[in-house]
Amino acid sequence: MNNKYFELARNEERSGNDAAALLLYLSSFCDSCNHGTRNTSYGTVAKIRLLQRKLMLTDLQLFGLIRSYGPLSDLECRKLLDYSIRGAGLSGYAYGY
Repeated sequence: MNNKYFELARNEERSGNDAAALLLYLSSFCDSCNHGTRNTSYGTVAKIRLLQRKLMLTDLQLFGLIRSYGPLSDLECRKLLDYSIRGAGLSGYAYGY
């Protein structure tokens, strides 16, 4: 994945701004889902989980931070992230198969 949010997130993470990096990685994830990218980066999900642990956020708190800004609703992006975290895969849910 190589979208604008991912690059910004990586820069924030390198600068030690974990909270900003987490929000941008979440935006990167949702942006990929909104643009129909079938293979959302497992690296993005791993970064989200790493920062979630560093910031000591529960899953409920993490999912509350998701904003879709696209055709998918916030709830749909939350479900997609949850499926990705659990390793259930996205293709069946996100793409109607």
